[in-house]
Amino acid sequence: MAFGFFKDKSKGPLEVRCPLCEHLQQESPLAISSYCKGCGAYLSFRKGGEIIARPQATPDPFAHRPSQPKIDIEYKPREERGPKPPSPPLGKRENPETGEPSETEPPKAVQEKSDDSIGSSPPPTHQKESVGEEFPPISESSDSSFPSKTEPSTQIEKSDAPPEEEDQEEVIPELSRFIRDASYGDHQDSGKKQLEQRKATCFECGDSHLANARSNSTQCRKCGRLISMEDLHIRESWSSRVQTLGDVFIHKKGIVLGAAIQCHNLFVEGDFTGSAECSGDLTLRRHGKIIGKVVCNRLMVEKRAKVEFLNTVQMNECKIDGLVTGNLACRGCLALEKKATLTGNIKVGTLTVADGAKHTGQIQMGGF
Repeated sequence: MAFGFFKDKSKGPLEVRCPLCEHLQQESPLAISSYCKGCGAYLSFRKGGEIIARPQATPDPFAHRPSQPKIDIEYKPREERGPKPPSPPLGKRENPETGEPSETEPPKAVQEKSDDSIGSSPPPTHQKESVGEEFPPISESSDSSFPSKTEPSTQIEKSDAPPEEEDQEEVIPELSRFIRDASYGDHQDSGKKQLEQRKATCFECGDSHLANARSNSTQCRKCGRLISMEDLHIRESWSSRVQTLGDVFIHKKGIVLGAAIQCHNLFVEGDFTGSAECSGDLTLRRHGKIIGKVVCNRLMVEKRAKVEFLNTVQMNECKIDGLVTGNLACRGCLALEKKATLTGNIKVGTLTVADGAKHTGQIQMGGF
Protein backbone atom coordinates (compact mmCIF):
# COMPACT_ATOMS: atom_id res chain seq x y z
CA MET A 1 0.00 0.00 0.00
CA ALA A 2 1.25 3.44 -0.93
CA PHE A 3 0.49 6.51 1.15
CA GLY A 4 0.16 10.14 0.12
CA PHE A 5 -0.10 13.40 2.07
CA PHE A 6 -2.79 15.21 0.08
CA LYS A 7 -5.68 13.35 1.80
CA ASP A 8 -7.59 14.77 4.75
CA LYS A 9 -6.16 13.23 7.91
CA SER A 10 -9.15 14.12 10.11
CA LYS A 11 -11.44 11.47 8.53
CA GLY A 12 -11.43 7.81 9.50
CA PRO A 13 -11.11 4.72 7.25
CA LEU A 14 -12.70 4.98 3.83
CA GLU A 15 -14.76 2.32 2.09
CA VAL A 16 -13.47 1.53 -1.40
CA ARG A 17 -15.31 -0.56 -4.01
CA CYS A 18 -13.39 -2.35 -6.73
CA PRO A 19 -14.74 -1.36 -10.18
CA LEU A 20 -14.01 -4.85 -11.57
CA CYS A 21 -15.41 -7.29 -9.00
CA GLU A 22 -17.53 -4.86 -6.85
CA HIS A 23 -15.67 -5.97 -3.73
CA LEU A 24 -15.96 -3.51 -0.82
CA GLN A 25 -12.99 -2.95 1.49
CA GLN A 26 -11.68 -0.28 3.85
CA GLU A 27 -8.57 1.77 3.09
CA SER A 28 -6.67 4.48 4.93
CA PRO A 29 -7.53 8.08 3.97
CA LEU A 30 -3.79 8.59 3.28
CA ALA A 31 -3.61 5.77 0.73
CA ILE A 32 -3.08 6.62 -2.95
CA SER A 33 -2.96 2.99 -4.21
CA SER A 34 -3.77 -0.52 -3.02
CA TYR A 35 -4.72 -4.05 -4.15
CA CYS A 36 -8.26 -5.46 -4.29
CA LYS A 37 -8.69 -8.25 -1.73
CA GLY A 38 -11.28 -9.91 -3.92
CA CYS A 39 -9.72 -10.17 -7.39
CA GLY A 40 -6.21 -8.90 -6.65
CA ALA A 41 -6.44 -5.95 -9.11
CA TYR A 42 -4.20 -2.93 -8.63
CA LEU A 43 -6.23 0.14 -7.46
CA SER A 44 -5.08 3.77 -7.73
CA PHE A 45 -6.99 6.55 -5.96
CA ARG A 46 -7.31 10.01 -7.56
CA LYS A 47 -8.01 13.34 -5.82
CA GLY A 48 -11.60 13.59 -7.02
CA GLY A 49 -12.52 10.17 -5.56
CA GLU A 50 -12.04 8.35 -8.86
CA ILE A 51 -10.74 4.77 -8.61
CA ILE A 52 -8.81 3.22 -11.47
CA ALA A 53 -8.43 -0.57 -11.43
CA ARG A 54 -5.78 -2.52 -13.35
CA PRO A 55 -6.31 -6.28 -13.47
CA GLN A 56 -3.58 -8.50 -12.20
CA ALA A 57 -1.30 -10.01 -14.81
CA THR A 58 -1.99 -13.58 -15.84
CA PRO A 59 0.24 -16.09 -14.15
CA ASP A 60 3.13 -17.60 -16.07
CA PRO A 61 1.95 -20.93 -17.48
CA PHE A 62 5.50 -22.31 -17.29
CA ALA A 63 6.18 -21.13 -13.70
CA HIS A 64 5.18 -24.46 -12.06
CA ARG A 65 6.14 -26.70 -14.97
CA PRO A 66 7.68 -29.99 -13.78
CA SER A 67 11.27 -30.64 -14.64
CA GLN A 68 11.84 -32.46 -17.90
CA PRO A 69 13.78 -35.74 -17.90
CA LYS A 70 17.32 -35.64 -19.22
CA ILE A 71 17.99 -37.28 -22.55
CA ASP A 72 21.32 -39.02 -22.99
CA ILE A 73 22.77 -38.60 -26.44
CA GLU A 74 25.31 -41.12 -27.67
CA TYR A 75 28.05 -39.78 -29.86
CA LYS A 76 29.56 -42.26 -32.26
CA PRO A 77 33.12 -41.75 -33.48
CA ARG A 78 33.52 -40.95 -37.14
CA GLU A 79 34.62 -43.82 -39.31
CA GLU A 80 38.12 -43.51 -40.60
CA ARG A 81 38.30 -43.63 -44.33
CA GLY A 82 41.29 -45.20 -45.98
CA PRO A 83 43.13 -43.86 -49.01
CA LYS A 84 41.21 -43.83 -52.29
CA PRO A 85 41.99 -46.72 -54.62
CA PRO A 86 43.96 -45.75 -57.71
CA SER A 87 41.82 -45.00 -60.73
CA PRO A 88 42.21 -47.38 -63.69
CA PRO A 89 43.97 -46.16 -66.83
CA LEU A 90 42.13 -44.18 -69.45
CA GLY A 91 41.73 -47.08 -71.84
CA LYS A 92 40.53 -49.65 -69.28
CA ARG A 93 37.62 -48.97 -66.92
CA GLU A 94 35.25 -51.26 -65.05
CA ASN A 95 31.81 -51.86 -66.46
CA PRO A 96 29.23 -50.88 -63.78
CA GLU A 97 26.87 -53.69 -64.91
CA THR A 98 29.27 -56.64 -65.08
CA GLY A 99 32.22 -55.37 -62.96
CA GLU A 100 34.70 -56.49 -65.60
CA PRO A 101 37.32 -54.15 -67.12
CA SER A 102 36.33 -52.72 -70.49
CA GLU A 103 38.26 -50.68 -72.99
CA THR A 104 36.84 -47.21 -73.62
CA GLU A 105 37.48 -44.90 -76.47
CA PRO A 106 39.33 -41.68 -75.65
CA PRO A 107 37.59 -38.40 -76.33
CA LYS A 108 37.54 -37.04 -79.86
CA ALA A 109 39.70 -34.03 -78.95
CA VAL A 110 42.42 -36.37 -77.69
CA GLN A 111 42.23 -38.47 -80.84
CA GLU A 112 42.54 -35.46 -83.12
CA LYS A 113 45.60 -34.19 -81.23
CA SER A 114 47.28 -37.57 -81.38
CA ASP A 115 46.63 -37.86 -85.15
CA ASP A 116 48.05 -34.41 -85.80
CA SER A 117 51.13 -35.08 -83.71
CA ILE A 118 52.03 -38.18 -85.72
CA GLY A 119 52.57 -36.42 -89.06
CA SER A 120 53.70 -33.01 -87.78
CA SER A 121 57.14 -31.87 -86.77
CA PRO A 122 58.20 -31.74 -83.07
CA PRO A 123 56.84 -28.78 -81.12
CA PRO A 124 59.01 -25.66 -80.87
CA THR A 125 61.32 -25.29 -77.91
CA HIS A 126 60.29 -21.74 -76.97
CA GLN A 127 56.81 -20.84 -75.88
CA LYS A 128 56.99 -17.34 -77.33
CA GLU A 129 57.37 -18.72 -80.89
CA SER A 130 54.24 -20.88 -80.56
CA VAL A 131 52.28 -17.89 -79.30
CA GLY A 132 53.43 -15.82 -82.25
CA GLU A 133 52.16 -18.41 -84.80
CA GLU A 134 48.58 -17.94 -83.64
CA PHE A 135 48.48 -14.29 -84.77
CA PRO A 136 48.92 -13.07 -88.36
CA PRO A 137 52.34 -11.59 -89.18
CA ILE A 138 52.72 -7.83 -89.17
CA SER A 139 53.74 -6.20 -92.44
CA GLU A 140 57.07 -4.39 -92.60
CA SER A 141 55.38 -1.24 -93.94
CA SER A 142 53.46 -0.71 -90.68
CA ASP A 143 54.89 1.89 -88.29
CA SER A 144 54.08 -0.08 -85.12
CA SER A 145 56.81 -0.50 -82.56
CA PHE A 146 56.08 -4.19 -81.87
CA PRO A 147 59.07 -6.51 -82.35
CA SER A 148 59.09 -9.05 -85.15
CA LYS A 149 58.40 -12.75 -84.76
CA THR A 150 62.05 -13.75 -84.77
CA GLU A 151 63.29 -11.23 -82.20
CA PRO A 152 62.20 -13.00 -78.99
CA SER A 153 63.98 -16.22 -79.92
CA THR A 154 67.26 -14.41 -80.58
CA GLN A 155 67.00 -12.57 -77.25
CA ILE A 156 66.41 -15.77 -75.34
CA GLU A 157 69.30 -17.51 -77.06
CA LYS A 158 71.61 -14.67 -76.09
CA SER A 159 70.45 -14.67 -72.47
CA ASP A 160 70.73 -18.47 -72.18
CA ALA A 161 74.19 -18.58 -73.67
CA PRO A 162 77.01 -18.41 -71.05
CA PRO A 163 79.31 -15.39 -71.29
CA GLU A 164 82.74 -15.87 -72.67
CA GLU A 165 85.83 -15.89 -70.46
CA GLU A 166 87.33 -12.84 -72.19
CA ASP A 167 84.29 -10.71 -71.34
CA GLN A 168 84.51 -11.76 -67.68
CA GLU A 169 88.17 -10.78 -67.49
CA GLU A 170 87.35 -7.33 -68.85
CA VAL A 171 84.35 -6.72 -66.57
CA ILE A 172 85.98 -7.71 -63.27
CA PRO A 173 88.67 -4.95 -63.20
CA GLU A 174 86.08 -2.30 -64.05
CA LEU A 175 83.80 -3.54 -61.28
CA SER A 176 86.59 -3.57 -58.72
CA ARG A 177 87.58 -0.03 -59.66
CA PHE A 178 83.96 1.12 -59.35
CA ILE A 179 83.68 -0.44 -55.88
CA ARG A 180 86.95 1.19 -54.81
CA ASP A 181 85.80 4.62 -56.00
CA ALA A 182 82.41 4.25 -54.30
CA SER A 183 84.01 3.28 -50.98
CA TYR A 184 86.36 6.27 -51.21
CA GLY A 185 83.38 8.58 -51.77
CA ASP A 186 81.60 7.09 -48.76
CA HIS A 187 84.61 7.85 -46.56
CA GLN A 188 84.62 11.43 -47.76
CA ASP A 189 80.88 11.85 -47.11
CA SER A 190 81.21 10.30 -43.67
CA GLY A 191 83.83 12.89 -42.78
CA LYS A 192 81.52 15.74 -43.79
CA LYS A 193 78.59 14.38 -41.80
CA GLN A 194 80.41 14.32 -38.47
CA LEU A 195 78.46 16.06 -35.70
CA GLU A 196 79.67 19.36 -34.35
CA GLN A 197 80.53 19.01 -30.69
CA ARG A 198 81.22 21.50 -27.94
CA LYS A 199 82.42 21.28 -24.38
CA ALA A 200 79.64 21.16 -21.77
CA THR A 201 80.53 21.93 -18.15
CA CYS A 202 78.14 21.11 -15.31
CA PHE A 203 77.11 24.05 -13.12
CA GLU A 204 76.78 21.78 -10.06
CA CYS A 205 79.89 19.55 -9.96
CA GLY A 206 82.09 21.21 -12.61
CA ASP A 207 82.58 18.02 -14.65
CA SER A 208 82.86 18.56 -18.41
CA HIS A 209 82.14 16.35 -21.44
CA LEU A 210 81.56 16.72 -25.19
CA ALA A 211 77.97 17.22 -26.38
CA ASN A 212 76.24 17.91 -29.68
CA ALA A 213 76.43 21.62 -30.44
CA ARG A 214 72.87 21.66 -31.87
CA SER A 215 71.16 19.95 -28.95
CA ASN A 216 68.88 21.87 -26.59
CA SER A 217 70.09 20.12 -23.45
CA THR A 218 72.48 17.48 -22.15
CA GLN A 219 73.01 15.50 -18.96
CA CYS A 220 76.02 15.52 -16.69
CA ARG A 221 77.74 12.13 -16.72
CA LYS A 222 78.96 12.50 -13.15
CA CYS A 223 76.02 13.87 -11.12
CA GLY A 224 73.20 13.32 -13.65
CA ARG A 225 71.97 16.92 -13.64
CA LEU A 226 70.18 18.28 -16.72
CA ILE A 227 72.17 21.07 -18.40
CA SER A 228 70.36 23.52 -20.66
CA MET A 229 71.99 24.55 -23.95
CA GLU A 230 69.25 26.84 -25.32
CA ASP A 231 69.55 30.54 -26.12
CA LEU A 232 67.52 32.97 -24.00
CA HIS A 233 66.02 36.30 -25.15
CA ILE A 234 64.89 38.67 -22.40
CA ARG A 235 62.49 41.37 -23.60
CA GLU A 236 60.78 42.25 -20.30
CA SER A 237 61.41 42.28 -16.57
CA TRP A 238 63.37 39.26 -15.34
CA SER A 239 64.27 38.37 -11.76
CA SER A 240 65.09 34.64 -11.70
CA ARG A 241 68.46 32.93 -12.03
CA VAL A 242 69.68 31.87 -15.48
CA GLN A 243 71.92 28.84 -16.10
CA THR A 244 72.47 27.80 -19.70
CA LEU A 245 75.33 26.92 -22.01
CA GLY A 246 73.73 28.96 -24.78
CA ASP A 247 73.72 32.72 -25.36
CA VAL A 248 71.63 35.27 -23.44
CA PHE A 249 70.31 38.43 -25.09
CA ILE A 250 68.99 41.31 -22.97
CA HIS A 251 67.11 43.52 -25.42
CA LYS A 252 66.37 47.23 -25.06
CA LYS A 253 63.14 46.68 -23.15
CA GLY A 254 64.63 43.89 -21.04
CA ILE A 255 65.30 44.53 -17.35
CA VAL A 256 67.35 42.18 -15.14
CA LEU A 257 67.56 43.38 -11.53
CA GLY A 258 69.80 41.49 -9.12
CA ALA A 259 69.59 38.14 -10.97
CA ALA A 260 72.63 35.95 -11.57
CA ILE A 261 73.33 34.86 -15.16
CA GLN A 262 75.57 31.93 -16.13
CA CYS A 263 75.85 31.46 -19.89
CA HIS A 264 78.23 31.32 -22.85
CA ASN A 265 77.86 34.78 -24.46
CA LEU A 266 75.96 37.68 -22.88
CA PHE A 267 74.75 40.67 -24.91
CA VAL A 268 73.37 43.60 -22.90
CA GLU A 269 71.29 46.32 -24.58
CA GLY A 270 68.86 46.90 -21.69
CA ASP A 271 69.19 47.35 -17.92
CA PHE A 272 71.39 44.84 -16.12
CA THR A 273 72.41 45.13 -12.47
CA GLY A 274 73.06 41.51 -11.47
CA SER A 275 76.11 39.25 -11.56
CA ALA A 276 77.43 37.53 -14.69
CA GLU A 277 79.61 34.49 -15.32
CA CYS A 278 80.30 33.95 -19.03
CA SER A 279 82.46 31.32 -20.68
CA GLY A 280 82.51 33.48 -23.81
CA ASP A 281 82.08 37.22 -24.44
CA LEU A 282 80.33 39.87 -22.35
CA THR A 283 79.23 42.68 -24.65
CA LEU A 284 77.88 45.93 -23.14
CA ARG A 285 76.08 48.37 -25.46
CA ARG A 286 74.22 50.66 -23.05
CA HIS A 287 74.62 52.71 -19.87
CA GLY A 288 74.38 50.74 -16.64
CA LYS A 289 75.60 50.08 -13.16
CA ILE A 290 76.53 46.47 -12.43
CA ILE A 291 76.42 45.65 -8.75
CA GLY A 292 77.24 41.94 -8.84
CA LYS A 293 80.41 40.03 -9.57
CA VAL A 294 81.49 39.74 -13.21
CA VAL A 295 83.72 36.96 -14.60
CA CYS A 296 84.09 36.38 -18.35
CA ASN A 297 86.50 35.30 -21.06
CA ARG A 298 86.44 38.60 -22.95
CA LEU A 299 84.89 41.95 -22.02
CA MET A 300 83.78 44.28 -24.81
CA VAL A 301 82.45 47.79 -24.11
CA GLU A 302 81.21 49.37 -27.34
CA LYS A 303 81.02 53.04 -28.34
CA ARG A 304 78.76 55.46 -26.44
CA ALA A 305 78.32 52.97 -23.60
CA LYS A 306 78.82 54.12 -20.00
CA VAL A 307 79.32 51.30 -17.51
CA GLU A 308 80.17 51.30 -13.81
CA PHE A 309 81.44 48.20 -11.99
CA LEU A 310 81.26 48.08 -8.19
CA ASN A 311 83.31 44.87 -7.95
CA THR A 312 86.55 43.91 -9.67
CA VAL A 313 85.95 42.41 -13.11
CA GLN A 314 88.02 39.30 -13.95
CA MET A 315 88.65 38.38 -17.58
CA ASN A 316 91.20 36.98 -20.04
CA GLU A 317 90.88 39.70 -22.70
CA CYS A 318 89.36 43.18 -22.74
CA LYS A 319 88.46 45.73 -25.40
CA ILE A 320 87.09 49.11 -24.33
CA ASP A 321 85.71 51.77 -26.68
CA GLY A 322 83.38 53.57 -24.24
CA LEU A 323 83.35 54.97 -20.72
CA VAL A 324 84.21 52.51 -17.92
CA THR A 325 84.49 53.10 -14.19
CA GLY A 326 85.82 50.32 -11.96
CA ASN A 327 88.70 47.98 -11.25
CA LEU A 328 89.75 45.47 -13.91
CA ALA A 329 91.93 42.33 -13.76
CA CYS A 330 92.87 41.12 -17.24
CA ARG A 331 95.21 38.14 -17.64
CA GLY A 332 95.77 38.76 -21.32
CA CYS A 333 95.68 41.94 -23.42
CA LEU A 334 93.67 45.00 -22.43
CA ALA A 335 93.06 47.30 -25.41
CA LEU A 336 91.90 50.93 -25.07
CA GLU A 337 90.46 52.27 -28.34
CA LYS A 338 90.35 55.91 -29.51
CA LYS A 339 87.24 56.98 -27.61
CA ALA A 340 87.92 54.86 -24.51
CA THR A 341 87.92 56.40 -21.05
CA LEU A 342 88.90 54.15 -18.14
CA THR A 343 88.77 55.25 -14.51
CA GLY A 344 90.09 52.77 -11.96
CA ASN A 345 92.94 50.47 -11.07
CA ILE A 346 93.89 47.81 -13.58
CA LYS A 347 95.95 44.65 -13.38
CA VAL A 348 96.92 43.42 -16.82
CA GLY A 349 99.26 41.09 -18.67
CA THR A 350 99.70 43.43 -21.64
CA LEU A 351 98.26 46.88 -22.30
CA THR A 352 97.65 48.63 -25.64
CA VAL A 353 96.52 52.27 -25.72
CA ALA A 354 95.34 53.95 -28.94
CA ASP A 355 95.65 57.68 -29.69
CA GLY A 356 92.93 59.61 -27.85
CA ALA A 357 92.31 56.99 -25.13
CA LYS A 358 92.34 58.09 -21.46
CA HIS A 359 93.08 56.24 -18.24
CA THR A 360 93.01 57.43 -14.64
CA GLY A 361 94.30 55.08 -11.93
CA GLN A 362 97.05 52.64 -11.06
CA ILE A 363 98.46 50.03 -13.46
CA GLN A 364 99.94 46.70 -12.37
CA MET A 365 101.63 44.55 -15.00
CA GLY A 366 101.52 40.79 -14.32
CA GLY A 367 101.39 39.23 -10.89
CA PHE A 368 98.55 36.76 -11.52
